[in-house]
Order: sequence, then structure tokens, then C-alpha cells
Amino acid sequence: MNDMSDLRSLNNLIYAGIGSRATPPEVLADMTKMAAWLARAGWRLSTGGATGADTAFADGAPADRRTLHLPWRGYNGHEGADCHVVSGEQRETCLKIAARLHPAWSRCSPGARNLHARNVSILLGASLERPVDAVVAWSPNGHIQGGTSLGLRIAMDYDIPVLNLAVMTPRAACERLLEIRRAA
Repeated sequence: MNDMSDLRSLNNLIYAGIGSRATPPEVLADMTKMAAWLARAGWRLSTGGATGADTAFADGAPADRRTLHLPWRGYNGHEGADCHVVSGEQRETCLKIAARLHPAWSRCSPGARNLHARNVSILLGASLERPVDAVVAWSPNGHIQGGTSLGLRIAMDYDIPVLNLAVMTPRAACERLLEIRRAA
């Protein structure tokens, strides 16, 4: 198990479910439905446990088909086997990646930096060795802005496909995920 293809062949495909806390209610409902369908289709969810899009995705994916990446223990009341807290050397690596990609890192508080480190873990995996296969997101008008922007920047930096529900339908996103699955 020395290369990425070996890791992917032993695991199911993984998608990151991310988005703004201001995601519209109808999109949140779509995210929950998509997460349930994707879990049944063999996909695993990687998300962050924040209010809004993260919670909508997590609500649709069973605990054994998801990982909630948390900035600190107990974030938003989350605990359990499906939770991962970035710590130690991985946290330091996540912070370096986040600092490189964040446009105003020097203005971020320690708490905000931990949230951004969590975003790195969501997209690159708990061990930072297994990036997700796709990102399903919502951001206003599909733009790279707000808290979701770092996740979208990470995806661009690592050539991870982004399916933004602000500019595509849930059906189109699911069809694209099926194409990604067939190509894997």
C-alpha cells in the first residue's frame, strides 16, 4: 500500500460535504437527501460538523458512512466514533496548508485558525494522505467567498472536482459523482 491508487482501492470513494452556514433551506434539504443516496451508493462523507451545510450532509449519512472533522473536542456538541479532532503533528501541517491558501491568515484568531485546519482535514483526510474524490458544496452564486472559500481553495490546489449546488442541480451533481465513481 505505497501509492494513492492502493489507498483508493481499499476504501470507498469519499466526498466532502461543505458549504455556508447561510445555505438556503431548500438546498439544505437537497444536501440531506443527497447524503442518504450517496451513502447507499457506497460513498463516504467527510464534513465538519458546523451548522448549515455540514449538518445537513451529516443528517443524511449514517454514522458509519461519515467522518466529522472537528476543530476541537465537543465542537457543536459532536462526539462519537464518527468524529475526528485534528491534533499534534497533523494539526501543524493543516495550519501550514491553511496559512498558505488563506488570503488573510494574519487576521484570523486562534479559533478561526483551528476551524481552517479542520477544513484541511476534511478535504485531505484524517491522516492527510487520502484526499476526497470530490467536493459537494454550496457558496453564494458559486463564488469562492466566506468560510467555505478555504475548502474550495484547497480543492482547487489539489485538483479535486467541486460540484457547487449554487450553480448546478442536485441531479447533475449526483450524475457527475457517478461518473467519478465509474472512472475510479
